[in-house]
Amino acid sequence: MGRAARQQKLTQDLTAMMRVMETVLVLNDEQGGSNKEMTKLRTQNEKLEARVLKLDGELTDLRGK
Repeated sequence: MGRAARQQKLTQDLTAMMRVMETVLVLNDEQGGSNKEMTKLRTQNEKLEARVLKLDGELTDLRGK
């Protein structure tokens, strides 16, 4: 393999690696957004569960009267 062929192969390899790195960065960014969304949904779920417990208690009180 001559010098020009090696240079061309290295250029192709570097181009491919840059594409891989760009993909990794995009996927990591999407995962970060997913984690934030998951945290937000967990918090909302906890609030709703607390409200259900409160309403269930009120319903029990009303049935007892």
